[in-house]
Amino acid sequence: MAAGPTVSETPPPPITFDARFYEFLNALPHSRHSDRYIGLVSDLGEGAGWAFAGLWLAALDGRRGRHAALASTAAAAVATYVSQKMLKPIFRRNRPWFTREAAKVVGGKTPDHSFPSGHSAASFAAATALAMAYPRARPLLYLTAGAVGLSRIHLGHHFLSDVIAGSLIGTAIGYLSGQAAGVRSQPDRRRRSSSPSAWRRRRASAG
Repeated sequence: MAAGPTVSETPPPPITFDARFYEFLNALPHSRHSDRYIGLVSDLGEGAGWAFAGLWLAALDGRRGRHAALASTAAAAVATYVSQKMLKPIFRRNRPWFTREAAKVVGGKTPDHSFPSGHSAASFAAATALAMAYPRARPLLYLTAGAVGLSRIHLGHHFLSDVIAGSLIGTAIGYLSGQAAGVRSQPDRRRRSSSPSAWRRRRASAG
């Protein structure tokens, strides 16, 4: 009697560094309070937090603040559009929970694709544009944007490569937006006061 056809089993997903990093960060302890606070960090990537920062700067820092606000808000919006509407439909990478059975997903399982991370792209776009106007705040801005990207992994929504790709896209868009908006950092006051022209003015007034 002839044997029936064998049913091929689906091979397990490959254990790449991307997958290992995802499993490590996603498996870190979750609690109701930690997920709430990390979720707030993640929500910055939706643009509301960066837009608020831009409005605050526009109200308090004159022309430089207005240019920074315009550049950062536009950069975040463009980065989100490029990631969500242009690149994700091309790469069509599934979300991590499709291949990682142990994934802990906090929040709704969105129906769109994973690559690149739109939250990371928007955050790094806004951070780059703001850093062009406020270079001393650059470490804090990029640390905040990086925290948004890592939060997306911990909450189960993205792989590391999604976040890296989004951050690179966002950085490029943020720089171009800053250039287009004419963002300039304010010269340091001590440097201006010690310039040769300032020294000559002080000498003339003293004489």
